[in-house]
Amino acid sequence: MDTIVILGAGQFGRAASRLSNLDHLRILAFGDNAKKLWGTAIGGVKVCSVEDAVSLKPDLILIGVTDRDRTGQLKDQALRAGFTGRFLLLGDLYQYFDIRSATLFNMADRLLQRKVPGDVAELGVYKGDTAWKLNLLFPDRKLYLFDTFAGFDPRDIAKEESSGYSRAQVGDFGDTSERAVLTRLPYPEQAIIRKGFFPETAKGLEEASFCLVSLDADLYAPLLAGLEYFYPRLSPGGMICLHDYGNPRFSGAAQAVADYEAAHGSLCLVPLCDLHGSAVIVAP
Repeated sequence: MDTIVILGAGQFGRAASRLSNLDHLRILAFGDNAKKLWGTAIGGVKVCSVEDAVSLKPDLILIGVTDRDRTGQLKDQALRAGFTGRFLLLGDLYQYFDIRSATLFNMADRLLQRKVPGDVAELGVYKGDTAWKLNLLFPDRKLYLFDTFAGFDPRDIAKEESSGYSRAQVGDFGDTSERAVLTRLPYPEQAIIRKGFFPETAKGLEEASFCLVSLDADLYAPLLAGLEYFYPRLSPGGMICLHDYGNPRFSGAAQAVADYEAAHGSLCLVPLCDLHGSAVIVAP
């Protein structure tokens, strides 16, 4: 059994620890430069300085961040501390393996095999990284794409600020356009753009039904509105892929689920172990 230290005790490092095969790896510690984390524990594993983590002489160091600059900085820091073993870079794995997309493909297989009726939709399209996959998987169904295409709306940011859900700013994720997204779609004739502030952009679709919905709006208010609009319109057996449910950077996502359940009853929700804390919701 190899021993391993994870450098980076943030969201991605924690997710990487849960993905580690503990039949073959023993996690000795998290190393992090945030002094406030030193002496704490994550899943029973201590957090210490990078230098103290390296001093444990692990067989392997996992750099638990994906940003290229931070990856290089942590690797250099470990080398300066005397590490001579193997490195595993989470950024490299993230580039080639995508748990959320793999789950999305499996969800689509299930829905198509069961012939679950309904259209497909995404709330929070950004540059279309998920939209083109939905379009590819369901070439014969309408794909509704809801987004401001101008970044976060001031009305939603006001709620984030007042409740402390995130540090999001007005206009974040605004570097996109409808045209840019449509050019990525394999079947653009099936796409229906609904540009503007949600849920206002859902007007006229009161009778719509859906088999699969991607909720990736990040913020509390649009995600709660998304659950209120889409979940009652899911066909039996239909599914929602909810992004950021377990993401501390956008804590409003989990709160939106909690508030929806408080008002309407429990959801059949399964958290995923991707780096962004996604979850799958299934309609009975």
